[in-house]
Amino acid sequence: MKEMLTLILAVLLLAPVCATAADQKTGKETPGAAVAKTTAQKLDLNRASHEELIAVPGIGPRMAQAIVDLRAKKGSFARIDELLEVTGIKEKKLAALSVYVEVVPLKVSTAAAPSPQTR
Repeated sequence: MKEMLTLILAVLLLAPVCATAADQKTGKETPGAAVAKTTAQKLDLNRASHEELIAVPGIGPRMAQAIVDLRAKKGSFARIDELLEVTGIKEKKLAALSVYVEVVPLKVSTAAAPSPQTR
């Protein structure tokens, strides 16, 4: 089941890349390519599972685990460049990964605590 989900996610992530390459060779847009271009979304580092991270080109099982561990240690990521703290991720790899991943801040409750009444 995990392999199937990984394969599906990989196909969804790579579909826009493949369609673009085919378009460049033929000069025509592949049917559905416009939809793929507009619906392709980056993977949120604050919410991605280990399996989802493995599906990202350039991230293997160990690096995915290191990212999950770093996120657990920090609580959440504030910026994508925090991935530089992961062993094996340098500037070049960070640039390549930034095509596939993003950081969406976790929502923090803005509800004010009830103020104590004074007498």
